[in-house]
Amino acid sequence: MITRPRSVLLATVSAALTAGLVLTGCSATDGTPQATQPTPSTPTGFDVTGFQPEGADPTLIDTNAAALDVVGVDGLLLSRTGTRVTTPSRDAKTQRNRAHARSLTAQLLVSNYADGDFSEPIARRMLRSPANRAHVVRSLAADVRTGGWDSIMIDLEALDAADASGLTAFARELRAAVGDDVRLDIALSAATTPAGYARLGYDVRALAAPLDHLTLMAYDQHGPWEPDAPGPVGALAWASKSARALAHLAPADQIVLGVAGYGYHWKGPRPAGQLSDDDARRRVRKAGVTPTWDATAGEWTATLPSGEVLWWSDARSLRERVALAERLGLTGVAVWSLDLSDTLELDRVG
Repeated sequence: MITRPRSVLLATVSAALTAGLVLTGCSATDGTPQATQPTPSTPTGFDVTGFQPEGADPTLIDTNAAALDVVGVDGLLLSRTGTRVTTPSRDAKTQRNRAHARSLTAQLLVSNYADGDFSEPIARRMLRSPANRAHVVRSLAADVRTGGWDSIMIDLEALDAADASGLTAFARELRAAVGDDVRLDIALSAATTPAGYARLGYDVRALAAPLDHLTLMAYDQHGPWEPDAPGPVGALAWASKSARALAHLAPADQIVLGVAGYGYHWKGPRPAGQLSDDDARRRVRKAGVTPTWDATAGEWTATLPSGEVLWWSDARSLRERVALAERLGLTGVAVWSLDLSDTLELDRVG
């Protein structure tokens, strides 16, 4: 892992990245699993993060280690009062230790997730109170200083424009507390215009200064919250437009492209919900349906005899997004999540 890579340029990233990542479970044009293909080489300097829920199988880190730089462990939660943050669980520490055993950066995510969704009120109580921010900053700094964590990612979502100044202050205060040698990142919800990022609560230009990476969550364009509107998890054109808008506000070589390694299903006999890549393929096979590769979206889709509609983003989708990141001069990709996605296989050269 490259620490504090603010000035790192991707000039060394060659066309080999266009081939990108090859993953086991890689699908042929009909979506059926195929034997693993020879893995293309990827130059060093391209940052790859795999997100890992704290309770997920830690052996997934071993399986994906050759492809990864960072394991982003999800993670810590803000209290409902915004006055403190939870301590890393035993499961989270197990993930940290497994990452370290593979010489990977162990990054700890802190979020405002509660009751099945992200909570703006919880974030607001922390961000708008200097005293609450100070409590949380001290706790996170201790996780890095004495708790064995290498890095922190701020994952505060469902914000609005009124949260921007507090979020910037929090990032600056956290940087001051951990020092210049600790990697600090932030996850940003996607917007397709520069003004859209401000509406989502991000003063991107101000955030870019204290932070190392801005991880663009270019997924959840569509999902179960739209039960009657199935669509791509994160279409290529939408991801590209979102990344280009973000690059108007921050250096491209500071941006990491977040990539979905999962799918959603809508309609049919089941409530809408999330699927792993393997689950999506199994469901399609069981129904005797041939899925369609949507080249515009860069995702698979299928409609089952029951009326159920599936969209999912798999190995082939990831290769398309690695190529997109290279074309835009971004610094890497981040896959959500190791317990849902195909297994990453990537050789590095350089």
